[in-house]
Amino acid sequence: MIIKRMNALLVFLALSSLVSFAPPSAANIEIAIIVNSENPVTKMGSEFVRNYWLRRFVKRWKEINKGILPVDRKSKCAEQEIFYNQVLGLPSDKVEVYLTSRQYQNGDTPPLKLDTDADIITYVGREQGAIGYVNASSLSDSDKSVKVILQVSK
Repeated sequence: MIIKRMNALLVFLALSSLVSFAPPSAANIEIAIIVNSENPVTKMGSEFVRNYWLRRFVKRWKEINKGILPVDRKSKCAEQEIFYNQVLGLPSDKVEVYLTSRQYQNGDTPPLKLDTDADIITYVGREQGAIGYVNASSLSDSDKSVKVILQVSK
């Protein structure tokens, strides 16, 4: 009887630790669409971000006369899912089809794909024409190289 209770307690503790250390679900994530701090654009709606990131109607930031450099995540993640679905309005397979067709039809270079939020923040902070998305919690007030132009949460 004591062994059964000890086993039950161990199973309970193991399950409790899994629950408390589980990564946050996509439902609790807020993403920030960021640009270089020297870009004079201060705010954009989802439609404008979509058109700029996909380079649909524009290929250059007219405000700074620089080419638009979209940045994406290398691996699928909750932030990418939120960005694709809520900002671009497309599932990931459609985004890839669109970007591939633009590459073949227009010679567009595909978005740069980086591993982490830190990599994206560094790149966007270094490149005036860059636009990317990160988990909003990855940004700190001390980082003045990028600025948020839109926030989206799921």
